[in-house]
Amino acid sequence: MSTMNQLPVTSPAGVTALLESLLATQPARQDRPPLRYLRRKAGRGLVAVYGSARDAGRLYTVTVDETALDATALDTTAGGPAQVDPVDPAWQGEWPGIVEEPSLGITVQAFPYDRRLPGLAVAMAPPANSALWAALESAGNRQLADGGSWTLTSVTAEPLRYKPGDRCVLRYRLRLRRQRPDGHEQTATIGVVGKLYRQRSQASAAEDLLRRLAEETGGAWSPAPYTTATDLPLLLSEDLGAASDHPPTLIGSEVINCTDERAWDALVQAAQALADLHTSAVATAGTAPRTGSDEAAKAAKRAGLLADYLPGLADRIERVGAELAARLRALEPDVRWPAHGSYKPSQLLLRDRSVYVIDLDQFCLADPALDVGYFLAYLRPSGLWYGRAGAGEWFDRAAQVFTAAYTARLRSRDVPESTAGPIIERARLYQAALLLKIATRRRNRLHSPRPAEVQAILNDIQGLLRSAS
Repeated sequence: MSTMNQLPVTSPAGVTALLESLLATQPARQDRPPLRYLRRKAGRGLVAVYGSARDAGRLYTVTVDETALDATALDTTAGGPAQVDPVDPAWQGEWPGIVEEPSLGITVQAFPYDRRLPGLAVAMAPPANSALWAALESAGNRQLADGGSWTLTSVTAEPLRYKPGDRCVLRYRLRLRRQRPDGHEQTATIGVVGKLYRQRSQASAAEDLLRRLAEETGGAWSPAPYTTATDLPLLLSEDLGAASDHPPTLIGSEVINCTDERAWDALVQAAQALADLHTSAVATAGTAPRTGSDEAAKAAKRAGLLADYLPGLADRIERVGAELAARLRALEPDVRWPAHGSYKPSQLLLRDRSVYVIDLDQFCLADPALDVGYFLAYLRPSGLWYGRAGAGEWFDRAAQVFTAAYTARLRSRDVPESTAGPIIERARLYQAALLLKIATRRRNRLHSPRPAEVQAILNDIQGLLRSAS
């Protein structure tokens, strides 16, 4: 492949220009899709994703290794690209596909090509007579009358959520047919959701957990698992629907907000599902533990990153981070229950007045206050940090509805008040820890610093520390 014009490739503006130049080399010239995701995390480099899963033919990922970023640091505080010596990348690989410039630590990938998810291209276009094809046919027969008599004739795949190098959620549309006893041919079209992981063990663990949940809850608030493909780390499960369906299926954060009256019912159901999970018996001897000390270490690290990002607030950030970490390390309650690990409105699906819990990849054994605090931290509307009218009042009411429904459900499952009440108290510290994570997002996403927003979050954290018993 020919080299490109000289570009400051290690800046956000540089990677954008880099992608534009690559797109210009294609026979049918394409405009660059909008930037949808931009993150830089310590030790993991920069990742920029252009386009969305809704238009998979125009979805691109650009990564820059941490070593390259360290050599030419990004000037994020000034809001513009870093001043670096211009370079002329010499690409290796095939485009569209995966190309890289090893000496610069830069890789560009066109979906569905993903070096760290090598099964993605096959998952998007399952070959006939493959093990994946057979698994999809089996999943389709699970849903249809006279299961086992249907033959899969065609498959289309649509990516729903994609985290480059980590996992991808797909919706499969399956077309099947069978011969009825009267000799006539019958056809059916159904949906199945697939989740592709990096490792087979991850898919197997996810399937086992969904099966245990289905056995204990009857599938009241979790999707039904079907099977794991034998040739890919891909779990197939129930398709809970889309926003275009009737009734629609919506992401929880699209409903649980201060503009939607449906939020109140959704909050109650979300709290009840969480209490059911916490008091379930779905954990196994191999379930990973997660402790207050684990959260303390994360809080201390986030405080350090945020202090470096906002030196004018460094003293205050460090004081708050140190107190929060110390309080979290002291949290070693007797109770440790099955926990979601990242419970928030965006991890829910809402359909026909029912709530379903998804994305249980962080499932662990933990203080149940972790999940409660996680949910309440992310329940806060963004307007809260800017003093927007009604934001604080809405959050206070929403938090009260959620915690009241949660503790009521615990009581109905024979959890005494002496256990339920302290969970809500401890959740204040976990809320504070997650608010610190939310504050650090501005740095990771290379946004403008907005110190006033960070100060408002710090005020909230300190208020939680004061009120926590």
